[in-house]
Amino acid sequence: MASRSGPAAVAATSWSGHDTWLMAVVGLSVVLVVVLVSWAKLHAFLALMLGAFAVTVLSGQGVARAAGAFTTGFGSTAGQVGVLIVLGAVFGRLLADSGGVDQLVSALTRRVGPRGLPWAVTGIACLVGLPMFFEVGFVMLVPLVLQIARRAGQPVLRIGVPAVVGLATVHALVPPHPGVLAAVTAVHADTGLTLLYGMIVAIPCAVVAGPLFTAYIWPRVAAHVPEAALAAFTADAPAPAAAPLRRVVRLRAPATAPAPAAAAPIPVAAAGGPTRSAAVAPRTAAPAGPPGRTAREPRAEDRTAHGARRTPPFAVTLCTVLLPVVLMMLEAAAGTFHLGHGFAARAIAFLGTPVVALLLAVLVALAVFGWAAGASRRRVHETLTRSFPPIAGVLVIVCAGGGYSAALRGAGIDAVIGEAARDLHIPLILLAWLVAALMRAATGSGTVATVAAGGIVASMAHGLNGPHAALLALALGSGAVFLGHVNDASFWMFKEYFGLSVGGTLRTWTVSHMLISLLSLGGILLLNAFAA
Repeated sequence: MASRSGPAAVAATSWSGHDTWLMAVVGLSVVLVVVLVSWAKLHAFLALMLGAFAVTVLSGQGVARAAGAFTTGFGSTAGQVGVLIVLGAVFGRLLADSGGVDQLVSALTRRVGPRGLPWAVTGIACLVGLPMFFEVGFVMLVPLVLQIARRAGQPVLRIGVPAVVGLATVHALVPPHPGVLAAVTAVHADTGLTLLYGMIVAIPCAVVAGPLFTAYIWPRVAAHVPEAALAAFTADAPAPAAAPLRRVVRLRAPATAPAPAAAAPIPVAAAGGPTRSAAVAPRTAAPAGPPGRTAREPRAEDRTAHGARRTPPFAVTLCTVLLPVVLMMLEAAAGTFHLGHGFAARAIAFLGTPVVALLLAVLVALAVFGWAAGASRRRVHETLTRSFPPIAGVLVIVCAGGGYSAALRGAGIDAVIGEAARDLHIPLILLAWLVAALMRAATGSGTVATVAAGGIVASMAHGLNGPHAALLALALGSGAVFLGHVNDASFWMFKEYFGLSVGGTLRTWTVSHMLISLLSLGGILLLNAFAA
């Protein structure tokens, strides 16, 4: 049976046995992916590919369309997210090799202390995530998260979960984030009023789902940050071929000269309690190399005839890191406040495109972290070459997640959910949240969920006053962050970068997103009661 999509198709059909079967197919495919990864120990790429094929075949589209649906989604995700992952890895590698990450991490850890780190990271993630899609902000924050955990000797989940929560909260609730703006446009809400209400709802959500939830969950989930992730963003990581020998030498160091802490995290079992999330070893605990050498000194590879490599000033490093954030914020502001259509507006729109903004940041980083810092052209080339291998595994899994999500959408899941929603007689805000939540759970994309749910409820939003329209837009965003799981490409990014099992990712990533969604729904309903 052909898949159905669009409001016209929804209105023209009624619920059928095939629709019930499609909903069952979604559940069966999710179970299949989880079982293949967790029990059969199959690589996530293959599991997601088989899950996508199962969706296409079981939904009645035929074997011939199975490969096409998966490869279309795979290619789309590679173009939209994969390029950002590659550029983010290059930027992070340049930042790490120059010592810039060390500067940022040192400044942060000195100012807030270990107890304040989750709160500080939540705030930074909220700021960074305002103008950009979730995947872009995540790629930009990964180097800082890994280095903060390494430098401060903290469990990586204690830093990583607040970062994800900060990004997800603004993604769902705060303009000028693109997802919320889509909801504002769909229901014709006022952007300024939506921003005001969004901030009121977002702050308590970020606090509860960020630092407070993190304090509960990190001791209960084991994380083993992969060597590849550390190699991608850690300046003193050895080349892959030399890693085993270097590690053996460190382990055999005499007792009088303590060996540096290993780069790979080791789960620490609490006495009489569960296994704790692994801490990334701090770089300052035991400096590598001869006595007297500090972490900020140029490495031996850079003390060549080409001259010593210099660490860029802190202000230059900070400005370079914030460059893509500022460009995307300007682009979002220009679109929100309609700042004209002249050359300046077109230039801002071009430079604020995520791919262009990150590419420009990489080019600036090449100059200030590479050539201007005294690195030879050969050294810069080696840095760039080392940026790509560590992210290969993450890249194929994320793109496979996009292929799986495309197979679900191609089966007509969005049309079925919209059809079911129209038969429910519940308040409009609850209906908007429910439709968006079902869309997110079924398709895996928060942006797709917002746009699709907005199209379904838009016809019911006519005649709403300003406050109710703004709250309706927030309800769409709140529902679109609910229940991120194995059909979400970002779910696999989080899992692979932080070395979690599927179960551990469900307990951290999925539960934190559910908390954001449910808490924000409660705040929206409370504001709606006062706005009535």
